[in-house]
Amino acid sequence: MALNPRRRIALIAAGVIVFFILILSNRHSSNTNSSLHSTHQLKQQKQQNDKTPLLDNDAIPVIYPPPFTLHQPGPEEKFLTYLPHSGFHNQRIELENALLLASYLNRTLLLPPVFLGNPAMPWLRYDKMYERLLLQTKRGLDHCPQLGPDEPLPSECLNYFRWTQVPWSFFYDLKKGIQDNVRIIFRQDLSTEWILDTLQVQSSDIYYMKDMSPYEFRVYDKPDSATPLAKFVNRIDLATLEAIDTRVLHFGSVFGTYRVLAQTPEHAELLRTFRSEMIFRNPILAETAARVVRQLGGVDQFVGLHIRVGDGLFKVRASIHVDDIYHKLVDAFTDLTVDQVAYYEDYRHDQDRQENEDYEVRQLRKFKPINEDLNKPIQVDHPSNIQDMLGDVPPPGLTRSCEPPSPMDATTKRFQKTVIYIATDTPSPRTNPLLRKIFATFPCVFVLSDFNEELHDLKRIQVVEEKVKLESYLIPMVDAMIAAQGHSFFGTADSTFSSYIERQLHPVYTNRPVKVMGIGNKKKD
Repeated sequence: MALNPRRRIALIAAGVIVFFILILSNRHSSNTNSSLHSTHQLKQQKQQNDKTPLLDNDAIPVIYPPPFTLHQPGPEEKFLTYLPHSGFHNQRIELENALLLASYLNRTLLLPPVFLGNPAMPWLRYDKMYERLLLQTKRGLDHCPQLGPDEPLPSECLNYFRWTQVPWSFFYDLKKGIQDNVRIIFRQDLSTEWILDTLQVQSSDIYYMKDMSPYEFRVYDKPDSATPLAKFVNRIDLATLEAIDTRVLHFGSVFGTYRVLAQTPEHAELLRTFRSEMIFRNPILAETAARVVRQLGGVDQFVGLHIRVGDGLFKVRASIHVDDIYHKLVDAFTDLTVDQVAYYEDYRHDQDRQENEDYEVRQLRKFKPINEDLNKPIQVDHPSNIQDMLGDVPPPGLTRSCEPPSPMDATTKRFQKTVIYIATDTPSPRTNPLLRKIFATFPCVFVLSDFNEELHDLKRIQVVEEKVKLESYLIPMVDAMIAAQGHSFFGTADSTFSSYIERQLHPVYTNRPVKVMGIGNKKKD
């Protein structure tokens, strides 16, 4: 049957409409699929980006060497390791003792990293300390450094940025005198499993020296040594450790100055070598310190002080320690009389010889009693050539102007020849009452905050994988490096940091041999 013209036109029109609808539908589907594919790509890209830390382009990264960078062990090699704890300088003393033990016993040192944090992890009994070190981990927290500065930290990230660990090679050059005497493998993990897997040994191949007290033992390298145990509990002769044939000798704490004695001539020289090499060699730290030292007149052109007053018994005895240092300065670099000293001390000498009884402290270390010094009167004991130390103008090498907190009088003006640099843990040295008498007596006294413009590179150093900046840990080290380069150095009694400057940094930086068991400190030719 033939279709009338009107019906035929209607069918054709309907077909055309359906045709266009199909085309538009296909285009929409194609666009949708393309959009979905593009979105998927963006999500993949974001996921890929999320695996990469959001780094500061200006950051100076800490380089972590692979374990076998310095030494590849042989099949029958024997090893030695320990558990690090406490602050940087306690860990440094542990490293010194471990190097001696490794050399004495001809064992390769499995060297733990340096733990930097506040507060530092204290000494604990071996099993507790091992457990604590394993729990102090950042595994599974890769999302913490991905958070933006304005995003709140989830609970698991609260301590993430408060601590980190760096290799000893960041601070010291281990490739020189140290590597010549001790084989070193960098230990990146403090677990027993790491030892088993990395060295391919069995659990029975590890001998544990588990300590139950902080000063459990002292190692004697001379069988006939009459050196007392002092604060240490047990005596271990070197022959006892040499008789241990197990592949791995694992200590807990090896902290304690002269815990491992070096009393034979050969061992004394070995200790001198280690101490001479355990000097801050990081190029950024060295150049930062050098810029400040140049402005102070150069090496051997000023007096360096290290004054620790901010924590523990150092806070309890802060005024006493400062008073001791002040009177050493007065004796060596002024011609003040007793009455003049009393005036510049603001007549507070008796108060300054008292401990701060309002500050209670509990800590592991035993400090020497100083009861005999509490009522020490003002005394002066100037050398016969004291007039050579005086001058009313600063030395020509000093490029910074002396800016005393108060106008110089006729007496203090004559002390400008003595330039003093104070390294200290007090946050505002120029306004701290403890240090007032030093600033009042000597016109040319400087502190690190006077050279803030020289510290820019320290702000850039960071553990980039964790986005942890190291500036707060490095500032005290640069402070010490500067103070150590003066012609004279005075430190805080009982401070391991002051001892480090006095025994190692100051002698090396000023071309003197390091101190070993009281051996002299004469300047080299």
